[in-house]
Amino acid sequence: MARDDRTDDPDRVLGEWVEPEEQTTIRPIEEERTIERTAVERGPAPPVGPPGGPDVEEAVVRESETIRRRDDGTIERDTVRHEERRRSPTERIGLALAVLLLLLAAAGAAYWYFTQEQTTEVPSVQGLPVDRAVSELQDEELEADIVTEPNDAEEGTVFAQSPDAGTEVDEGSSVRINVSGGPDSTPVPNAVGRGEAEARDALVAAGFQVETKEVFSEREPGLVVSQEPAAGADVANGETVTISVSKGTGLVEVPNVVGLSRGEAEAELSSAKLEANVVEVPSDQPEGGVVAQNPVGGQLRQGSAVRLNVSAGR
Repeated sequence: MARDDRTDDPDRVLGEWVEPEEQTTIRPIEEERTIERTAVERGPAPPVGPPGGPDVEEAVVRESETIRRRDDGTIERDTVRHEERRRSPTERIGLALAVLLLLLAAAGAAYWYFTQEQTTEVPSVQGLPVDRAVSELQDEELEADIVTEPNDAEEGTVFAQSPDAGTEVDEGSSVRINVSGGPDSTPVPNAVGRGEAEARDALVAAGFQVETKEVFSEREPGLVVSQEPAAGADVANGETVTISVSKGTGLVEVPNVVGLSRGEAEAELSSAKLEANVVEVPSDQPEGGVVAQNPVGGQLRQGSAVRLNVSAGR
């Protein structure tokens, strides 16, 4: 480095003075003359941009020196210096690369941002009525997957959820909520002593299916005399309850058919809603005639059998 004695700043140090690039023009004038010089100074530039080769600062210096002759014969010199600094092409390339890298980084950041899924936190909806639970999930940009199951929780309330509250999920995700459909079992209502239609309606309203059978009973016909399962038993919803409905006592008078032919006797018993149990026995009576019966008279339930002894002859 060499100190430049031709500048107004004595502390300024230049990297290099390139003499071959100096241009001097002298224009002779009778009383004054002007000398113009142009030179390029090169020196290290302050670091700018990413590292890449050494940057060089160039200074284009133009000097104009005017020399005048005074009347007393002395010489007056008037020097004007104009300096223009510029960066070398190396620095311009570095700046361009830095700008390019910044643009690429910004583009990458924008791509990452706009391709990321928006997430949200799953709210707690357990214990809420199903309508309110669905509303809260929708407020968080989530969808509700409702599953109704038997449960001891109050009917229509959420008793479980998945994912759990506080889980981070993508917006638009589904959250399964399990809604109570009521207890899994129901006490069987009492049907005994009710009319058949009334008993059936009560059982169906409680969630049961009903099967009816008629039985002989001392109770008034049409009344339920028994049920299975019994009243108060805890039974799964949808199960079948069998009710037995009275068709009355079913007692009929036993007709006397002794002396009638077998055919006549069987017809008589059938009209009384009784059955004939025919047994052929040896007898002096004409073959095919009823010689005895059991029971003789009295009452039997409909469908009961009456024994008939029919003569087989000798």
